[in-house]
Order: sequence, then C-alpha cells, then structure tokens
Amino acid sequence: MNKQVHVFSVDTSAFYNEEEMKIHRRQKRNYKFRSTLKEIKNKKSNDELLLNKVNCYIKYTNRRIKKSKELLYMLFRSNKTIRSLRPSEADSNYLKNIVSVFDSTLTRVLQVKENSLFRDIIIVQTYFFDVLEDIIINGFLYNDEKYVCFTASAGQIRTKKTVFIKESVFHRHQHTLMCGLTIDRINELGGVNINKYLAYLALCNSATEQWLDFDINKSIVVDDMTTTLKTTVDFISDKTYEIERKTMDVPIEHTDGCGMILPRKSKKAMMIRLPWVKGLLVPFPFDKFLREKNKQQGCSKYGIIKDIYGKEHDILKEEIEVIFTKSQFKMWKYYNSWSEYIDKYLNHNCQAGKCNEEDDTIGNAKLNYQMLQTLTDITDQELKIISSETIQDIYNIGTDKNTMLKTLGVTSYNRNKNNFQKALEVYPDLLNDTYSKETIKQVKKSLIKHAKAGKIDVNGKYTFISPDLYAFCEYLFLGIDQPKGLLKNTEVFCDLFENALELDCLRSPHLYREHAVRKNTKNKEMKRWFVTKSLYTSIHDPISKILMFDNDGDKALVCCDKTLVNAAKRNMQDIYPLYYEMAKAGAELINSKSIFDGLNAAYTGGNIGIISNDITKIWNSDNIDLDVIKILCMENNFTIDYAKTLYKPERPEQIKKIILNHTKTKAPKFFMYAKDKDENKVEVSNKSVMNRLSNLVPNPRVSFKNAGLGKFNYNLLLSDPTKPVQIDENVIDTYTKLDKNKKFMFSNDGGTKSNDDLFHYSLIRENIFSSSKKNKKEIVDILVEYLYNNKKSNFKTTLWSSFGDIIVENLLRNLNKLGTCERCGVNYTITKQRQIYCDDCFRIVRKEKERDKKRKQRSKNCPRET
Repeated sequence: MNKQVHVFSVDTSAFYNEEEMKIHRRQKRNYKFRSTLKEIKNKKSNDELLLNKVNCYIKYTNRRIKKSKELLYMLFRSNKTIRSLRPSEADSNYLKNIVSVFDSTLTRVLQVKENSLFRDIIIVQTYFFDVLEDIIINGFLYNDEKYVCFTASAGQIRTKKTVFIKESVFHRHQHTLMCGLTIDRINELGGVNINKYLAYLALCNSATEQWLDFDINKSIVVDDMTTTLKTTVDFISDKTYEIERKTMDVPIEHTDGCGMILPRKSKKAMMIRLPWVKGLLVPFPFDKFLREKNKQQGCSKYGIIKDIYGKEHDILKEEIEVIFTKSQFKMWKYYNSWSEYIDKYLNHNCQAGKCNEEDDTIGNAKLNYQMLQTLTDITDQELKIISSETIQDIYNIGTDKNTMLKTLGVTSYNRNKNNFQKALEVYPDLLNDTYSKETIKQVKKSLIKHAKAGKIDVNGKYTFISPDLYAFCEYLFLGIDQPKGLLKNTEVFCDLFENALELDCLRSPHLYREHAVRKNTKNKEMKRWFVTKSLYTSIHDPISKILMFDNDGDKALVCCDKTLVNAAKRNMQDIYPLYYEMAKAGAELINSKSIFDGLNAAYTGGNIGIISNDITKIWNSDNIDLDVIKILCMENNFTIDYAKTLYKPERPEQIKKIILNHTKTKAPKFFMYAKDKDENKVEVSNKSVMNRLSNLVPNPRVSFKNAGLGKFNYNLLLSDPTKPVQIDENVIDTYTKLDKNKKFMFSNDGGTKSNDDLFHYSLIRENIFSSSKKNKKEIVDILVEYLYNNKKSNFKTTLWSSFGDIIVENLLRNLNKLGTCERCGVNYTITKQRQIYCDDCFRIVRKEKERDKKRKQRSKNCPRET
C-alpha cells in the first residue's frame, strides 16, 4: 500500500496558446499588484491620504483585471484548434507539477514501475471551464500523442481534478479496466448516469494492493437485504421545507455496499475494488450457518439460492467463498449474467484489489468539533474531563518520554512509520537531539491548535460498520423476509469494548445531533458469528438513519467515555432521525459532451463546505434553531448527490430570510484554530461549547530539563561508529543547496510531504549520490557527522526523508537489532528472541506449518483403504 508512482498534475493554464499566455501573465502581475496594495492598506489604516490613493489604485487594478478576464474568455471561445500541453509544464525538472500517487489497479495494469515518473496519465485541475471543455471534447496533444478524458473520482471532483490518459494506452487496456464493457455497449442499453459511470471507472485508480488469493469462480452476487422499519422521524418536504414529526414505515437497505467473505479467506473486514465492484467485505462463516441449519432440519434443506440474474447456486457444493451484494456490483445491468462477468474478468486478466483492511491494533481516536458542538448543555467540568488526556499530553510533551514518542507517532498501531519514527522506536535516546526537540516543539504547537479546534483524545475507536450478518443469512438462505437476527433494537456488538457498556456511536460528517447511544451486547452466540472488530448494528434499529451511513466501508467512532455518553444521552432527548425523499439519478448516453456537462455540474454544484459552515455558525450562536439546522442538513445531502441527480431543492423565500438571519454572522471564534481564520474574520468569543473548550486548552512552555532522557550518541547513526568521518565539502555544499531549494520543488497538492519515499526526496538523494565519487554509506556518514556533530542542526528533515532507510539500518546494526531472514535473505528488525524470519516470511511459514498440520491430521483421521 505504500508503493508510489509519480505523475504530472497541471492546471488548465498549462494548455493556453501564446496569446492566452500573454493575458495570463498580465493577470498574474495585476493580482500580485492588487495583493501588495491590500497589504499596504492593512498596514497604514490610519493614513487617510494614503488610503484614498491605495483605494483608487485598487479600483483601477480591478478594472484592468476585469477587462483582461473578458479578453481571455473571448480568446477561449474563439479557439478552434486542439489544445496542446506546453512542454515546459511536463518537464521532469519542473518539480512543482509532479505529484505522488499510490499503487492501484490502474498502475499495475499499465505496468508502471515503482517510484517512476509516469507520463501516460496526467491530472488536470480546473480553473477555467472553457479550457476544460476544449480538452474533454477534443482531447489534447502532448509529445505527438493524443490524451483523452479518463475519469474523476469523488475526491478529485471535490478539488476539480480530472484524470486524462494517453488515448493509445487506454485503447490497449480498455477491456481490462472495464471488464469487457465498452461505451457503445453501455449506450446500446440506454446509457448511464455520467458521474456515476466516471466514479465507477475511477475504482481502478483507488490506492489498493492486489488481492492475489481471490478466486472469482468461487463468488456470487445476490440481492440486498431490505426491510421496512416503523419508526418516528422528522420528515422534511424538499418542496415546501415543512418539517413534520410522524411515525412511518422507512425502507432500510441493511447491506448497502456490504458483502460476506468466509473467515478462512480473510479474518479481517476489508474494502475491495474490482472493475465496477466496490464496497466492504466482512468475514462471516455462512458455510457454518448452512451446515448447522441443515443439521437441525436433518437434511440438506438450505444452501441453494438465486443470484441477481435468477441463476441457482449451491453454496456448499460450489464452495462459494465470497458473496457480493447487488449494491456492490455497480454496472450489473450491463451484463447478462454473473457468468458473463466472470468470463470477461478472466479473459481480460482483470484484477481485484483490497484497501483499508482492518488493523491488527486499533489506537484510540480523536473527537472533532462537529461532534462536540452539538452537546450544547455540556458543562465546563465535563469538558475538562473529556479533554483531560489531551491537556495532560500538552503538559507532558516536554517532560515525559512516552508522551513524546506518542505525539511523534511512535505507537504500536502506527503501521506506516517513517524512518525517523522507526529510529525513535528502537533508540528513544534520539529524543535528546536538537532536531527531535525542535520537532517536539512544533508538534506541541500543533497539538494545542488542534485541541482548541476540538481534536481531542477520547476513549474510543474508529472501526467499520457492519449490519447483523446473521440476520442477512436468515434472509438470504432461510427465506425469512423479516429476520430476527442476533441484535435487538438499541443494541450493538463491538468486541473492542466491554459487554453491556453504553457506547456513543458517531460518524463524520456530524451536522445534526447524531449521537447514537447504544448498549454493547455480547454473548457466546454472537461471538461465534461476529468475528471482526467492526461495529455490528441491529436491523431493528434506525441507527443508519440517525448516523446517515452506508455499509460500504463507512467507519464509526465508537466511544465508551462515560462523561461523553452521559452528555450525549441528555442531548439526544426528543431527537429523531431526519427523513426526506432523495431524487433519482437519470441515465444518458456517454460521449465527450455529456462527460463535460456531468463534470461541470459536479465541479460547480456540489460545494457542501458553505452549508456545513453555516450549520457550525448556528451551533455556536446564542440562538440555536434546530429546525433551521434540520433544513440545512437536508440541503447538504441533496448537494452531495447533485453531481449524480442534477437536482437541488429551492428555498422558499420565507425560509431564505429565516436562514439568513441565523447565518449572516462571521465564523465562530474557534475557527481561528479549526480553519486558520484571521481574528477580524470571526465573531467575538461567546459561551458556545467549542469556544469554552478553546479557552480551557493551556499553552505551557516546553522544558526538557525534567524529561530524564538518556544520553544520545550520534555515532550509532554511522555505518561504523569506531571510524572517524572525514568531511567532504562538496557533499555538504550539494546537500545545503538542495535543502534550501526544496521549497521550490514541492507542489501545493497536499498529502505528500509526510512520506519518506517521495519522488522529490528521492531526487535529492540521487542528486547527492551522483555528485560525488564516494559510496552511499560514506556520503550518509558525512551528512550525519556534519549535521549532528559539526553544525548540530535543529533541522534535519531532508536528511531523514532522503536517507532515513540507510541511517535506520546503521542504527539497527549498531544496536545488534538487525537480522537477515533465513527464507528470503532480506534484513529485518529483530523484535523477538531466536527470531530467524522477517515478519512477511514468518506469516508464510506459519501458514505452511498450519496447512501441514491439518493435512497430517486428515491423513490420520482418514487412512487410505488397502
């Protein structure tokens, strides 16, 4: 899952012709000039004569900007030629346009080498829709090759990014990526909702690892379990905006996005990706369920079921291992049968991928401001108790070694430690270095900011949400339309917590009062069937309507903090689920015009940030109107679906006025920490939950005097601590130059600078290695000697991010914690006595021994006839 490749990410200005570029450069100068004027205006607010001059210049500059923009639009509309990507924008030396993407089915099918710069895929961010329309309708040229629009995932849609692919490459791999479907075939069958089609096609671009032991011949697709539940809701009309509390039959698709896998195939819940198939697979022993029910009947009564196409399957005889549900198979109507899909899957060498597999160890989670702000009657004392662990960490961060390690990410549940964290794990005395201390100071600053923004540690875990799969088996195999299941209303099962404990079940986004307090019920029978760490919910409970979740991989924050649970119970009095009738998505023919129209609608009509922030304003005001929040929640969900449905309700005039009265204020004071708002852009502090919490969070000085840290010996980071290191000025000069210039290398694309194996750091590494005749170990030793001893630098991020793997290997060897695997020959960290295998080989060897043991046991129990 940590493998990466690197691609170009450009914006629509990368496709301007020369005339458009002239205007573009002029615009940039105008924007820069206006920005400078505004800075002067803010600094000289008392100089009236100067302010008048500045305001005149700003008005003049605004007119220039408007005129240039109109001219640019005119040029866009007059363009009749296929656009080209300017070569300078896709130059490997122009590092700001290079981003890292994780390994996926797409990169594997296209056989992209790990950590390589791949030019067959280019990501385009939209600033001008006229240009986007051009390159979607006509494609674009780069290196004499045509590129065409490929897809845009839900995450990319939020940032207005579109993935383009080299046309010849797409044609070569189309059948593998689309499992034998073609656009012509889809159009013959009436078309599809365009943005759904793009989202489903984007599944191959999800970060996954290949699911190698998946046997598609041992899988089927069945109908989902849907039941109606008579429950009380606040029904909101999307036409009149009237809110009516009533008891009604509410249809609930309990398996929406969820399927089953036998525990012998996977002991962990995991999200999966196949062509046109996505969702969550939860381990459940449905074979054992069938055998036990048949034994009770005294015959093989159960086990033959129909798939979604009407074909019968004998689950036990066919040795079915995976049961997908119809909601997971997104393009099922474009295949004649599941057998046709399987044939195409195998013939075209399609791949299955898995991602977000359940963790072995799940660490405690953090609350967020949305979950806290809705507990409007919470007391200061309760806030102190809930935030006590975080506040203690803030006080301890400079004095307690374990707190330091925890805040730096050195924990048992961090499975993706970077090299600096790996070094700290085996050699905690590294905390006594100036770089570690500087890092801790920055982490402390961030910890305080996050705490004031509501990110506080809580006794709770994030875990997958699963329906009661025992009930699903009753529904599926026994034919019971209203199954009983194992869980009653208001009960959940979560093996991460004690039995009969009350849990506050939460999910993000949390906009309305969505604290589902439930009783954790665990008995022997449940433990037999519910074998994962998931939160299992009852089919008799409207909890999915309270928390607004699907079961396709959504995670719940499950908390057992008594103070939080009690506050949630108080605040959930007289609160019922919100219910409204969502619009249906229509189908249309796939062509370049419909793709542009779909993306244009998604990019312009799906902004939920404004609504979410308006809701936060109300929760943090002195006049909380729940009805207004209910209406905004409804609008928020219609906006989320707008890209698919192209429908949003229209506010009646009187509702507009009511909402405006509540939302015309500035953002709440704590948004200075949550959203980096300037103090002049927020309201004065009031007694809202979040503003009170912000005032509770301290800001003590960091002192390392009482930390009791061991003496740090930098020589342990060298390849040979006994040999003196001769400084090479050429190596130091090259490193210093690249370190200073790295700020010009990184893109603003986000999410990359925390990864050690970044393309940019790997370039720094290779540049330094290639600039010297010394070997790699000598070069790293020189840098360690210089930065840790000669210069004693506070800043060593580039060192650890570029060469951390070599330093960690040195450290492990010097601490006698480096072993060589007897099976594969790879170096590994020794964590146990008498360890002879790396972790991966140990798991393989253990499975082989288990198989041999079972084979011998079977041979013993079933001797051959003579």
